[in-house]
Amino acid sequence: MKCVLVATEGAEVLFYWTDEEFEESLRLKFGQPENEEEELPALEDRLSTLLAPVIISSMTMLEKLSDAYTCFSTENGNYLYVLHLFGECLFIAINGDHTESEGDLRRKLYVLKYLVEVHFGLVTVDGQLIRKELRPPDLERRSQVWEHFQSLLSTYSRLREQEQCFAVEAVERLIHPRLCELCIEALERHVIQAVNSSPERAGEEALHAFLLVHSKLLALYSSHSASSLRPADLLALILLVQDLYPSESTVEADDAQPSPQRPWSSQNIPVQQPWGPGSVRQARRSSTETETDSFCFPEEYFTPAPSPSEQSSEHRTLTPASPLLSLLAPA
Repeated sequence: MKCVLVATEGAEVLFYWTDEEFEESLRLKFGQPENEEEELPALEDRLSTLLAPVIISSMTMLEKLSDAYTCFSTENGNYLYVLHLFGECLFIAINGDHTESEGDLRRKLYVLKYLVEVHFGLVTVDGQLIRKELRPPDLERRSQVWEHFQSLLSTYSRLREQEQCFAVEAVERLIHPRLCELCIEALERHVIQAVNSSPERAGEEALHAFLLVHSKLLALYSSHSASSLRPADLLALILLVQDLYPSESTVEADDAQPSPQRPWSSQNIPVQQPWGPGSVRQARRSSTETETDSFCFPEEYFTPAPSPSEQSSEHRTLTPASPLLSLLAPA
């Protein structure tokens, strides 16, 4: 039972994503209209009605006290809410089945914010522009934008359950130096050349190409004039690829059995997590301390070092580092 919402300080919905269980709970909460000919309000309107008190009270506290709550649970403990203000947009994540912790929900908000930045680019700097991009006036265009990000969030949730690289937020590589070198040469000589020679590119040069085995990185080619790809960029690209072309193994596993429930404390992964025992205390700090869009943790690759003798001097490849990457956690 999950929900993610992006809204303005006036409780205008800029984006939402819900699973079927949460949508059904909203239907039961609002009940059937007395007149059978009447229809239930649209899901967007029901979410706005439900969360308007939370949004308005949070923004009022921020305006009057320069502080606001960032996490709370309902009186009966059934629902956990996490809020974070990015610029002028309030991001809210809700969990009602005890499968996600506060850290998981906050991480999901940062993932969504990062995907919005990747998709729209520099317009995310301006509050008015990002509102127009996330909620375009044209209903058909708005539906396309929302469906795109709803699909990405669904894919992210699935990969978090099934793929180690998304569970620990690390780029996972397949180590085979000779095969890797051959793949890089193929990417440069065939893929990059074919893409750049296409008239549809209009002279725009492709600078990076990579080869995946499911969600694992086998080879990455970057031209000499290209800026380096951050691990966050690679994970976002892998997520986009998995959303467009889901791996057969993950799809079959998804169909064969229900997704396992994650413990409430999210401590089932035996690696150091960016949200440690002090996460709840940090989350409840004042909004002036928590309102930051930068990542304070080092970005490193979860991969052993390839053989130095097998590295090609003609291409830039990934730099190996220690086995921990914390790229989507808040400061």
